[in-house]
Amino acid sequence: MKHLEEYGLDSNKIAKFELYRSLLLEWNEKFNLTAITDKDEIEEKHFLDSLYMDKFVSLENKSLLDVGSGAGFPGLVLAIAHPTLKVTLLESNKKKTTFLMEAVKSLGLDNVRVVNSRAEDFKERESFDIVTARAVKELNILIELCFAFVKVKGQFIAYKSNAVDEEINHAKRAFKTLEVGEISKYEYSLPTNKDARVLLVISKIKVTKKRYPRNYSEIVKAPL
Repeated sequence: MKHLEEYGLDSNKIAKFELYRSLLLEWNEKFNLTAITDKDEIEEKHFLDSLYMDKFVSLENKSLLDVGSGAGFPGLVLAIAHPTLKVTLLESNKKKTTFLMEAVKSLGLDNVRVVNSRAEDFKERESFDIVTARAVKELNILIELCFAFVKVKGQFIAYKSNAVDEEINHAKRAFKTLEVGEISKYEYSLPTNKDARVLLVISKIKVTKKRYPRNYSEIVKAPL
């Protein structure tokens, strides 16, 4: 795994990533976990992309909630790279949850728990230093689903493509309603195919009102 070696990960962590990739490909035949099945592309587009967050945000001895974790990106990747990071993988799809539980067990990770739940039903408000989402949903929907779980002085982090300015504009009312703090945008690209990516880091400065998040059907029907 040349990209992970260049990133600076040690041989023990790289071995875990190799096992993770094998499990992903094996289970993908049954559960359709990812459309990316080339080994090198998994390393770059899933593993390396997930890791870029720690260039911009301190993760050591923090707690992290990964909302809609899917096959474990970025939450499980970050848990392998940072053993002191306490990670909760939140996933509503039962098959994906089953895969995540098996992966955590096979990888021998004691800093990860897996929760099978929809975000709007999850009760641990203001409980995490960092909340992540690597999803296709629009930012004004994502932030309502996720922001209540962030501790005051914590951060919500959204992985996005480079075409994010329009989403930010559409989310201005959501930002105002949820009373977010500073918003930082970090741009980067992957080394081989030069895909442009963006991390949005949104800080939290006060407790989220208890009415948020609303039921998912309400959020989608009438986004903030």
